[in-house]
Formats: sequence, structure tokens, C-alpha cells
Amino acid sequence: MAKAGAKRGSYHHGDLARALEAAAITVLEERGPDGLTLREVAAAVGVTHAAAYRHFEDKTALLAAVAEQGFRALALGLAAAVDREPGDALARLRAFGEAYVAFALDHPAQYGVMFGPRLNESGRFPSLEDAIGEVVTIVAKDIKAGQAAGRVRPGRTRDIGMSIWIFSHGYAELVHRRRVKVKNRAVALEYFQTLFAPVLRGLEAE
Repeated sequence: MAKAGAKRGSYHHGDLARALEAAAITVLEERGPDGLTLREVAAAVGVTHAAAYRHFEDKTALLAAVAEQGFRALALGLAAAVDREPGDALARLRAFGEAYVAFALDHPAQYGVMFGPRLNESGRFPSLEDAIGEVVTIVAKDIKAGQAAGRVRPGRTRDIGMSIWIFSHGYAELVHRRRVKVKNRAVALEYFQTLFAPVLRGLEAE
């Protein structure tokens, strides 16, 4: 992957788009979405803004690519965290929630784009919806397996999955906005597990 600041003309086919996404994340971390422009991102990478427009027709397209990359990275992290747990369904759902919060804490700028104003309102970016679906698939798979094993209570898989997602996302948002004040990442994750425990007990089959 080409790094921001690489010299013009040094990219292999396909590398420039990835480099522009990485540079966009850096700008987002420094100034947020309102401070991001394609011209500035192109300059950070070392290419003309015309070259950037060949990959992203406008700022929304670049933000959609950043969001898509974020959802795919989130899905990979969730899958890895769940797979590290033993077969018990509730333990795997706990790992899902913790990994979700960890991603939000570790990538605040990208996470903000992922869950900011909807970027695919017009349907321009179907691959972004596919990436979001990967996250849903991971939690749904373990809920179904837990129900089959008699560990997770009966109910619509989508509804149970949404309850886990909403709780995890809500906690991450409250931490970001300092409504839940924690000293550091480790404390934030530990406190999440404390708050999440009653939710898991509520999901346990009777």
C-alpha cells in the first residue's frame, strides 16, 4: 500500500485509491469530515486533485470508501474475536460486543464516518451496504447457533442482533462524547463488560 506523502507516479495499479483512503482518515482524525476535501487529500498523497477525481468523483464517494473499508475491517475484527472464544454462544456474543467497542475506541475518526450521515441514501454505493451486511451476518450466525444449542432464548435473530448492536454502539458513543467517563481504553472495555452482563443474562434461554 502506498503511504501518504509518496511521490507522484510511484503507484502500482490500484494503490492510489487505497493511499487516498488512508490520507483521508488522517485528515478526518485532525479536522473531522467538514475539514476534508479531495484536493487536500490528493496533496497529502502527492498527486494532483485531477488524479484523485479519477478514483473518487466527489467527497461523498471518498467518505463512502472510508466507511466501507471500516465496516470490512470491523467485520474481520469481530470474526477473529468471536473465533477466539470457546463454543459457548453467550461467550461469543460477549466477545462480539467487546470487539465492537474496541474498534470504535481505536478508530474514532473512521467510526464517525461509518455512523455519521448516511452516505448511500441515493443507492450510489451498494458495496457499502454489503460491507455493513458482513457485520450483521457475524452476530446472526452465533445467535442462530446459540438458539439451536438451547443457550440463547428464542426470538427473531434480527431483533436479538440489533439489541446487541444498539447496546454496543450506544456505549461507544457515550464514551466518545464523554457522557460515560473512563480513564483509558482498558477501563472502558472492562466497564462495558459490567454493563453488558445483564444484557447477556437476558438473552440466555430459560
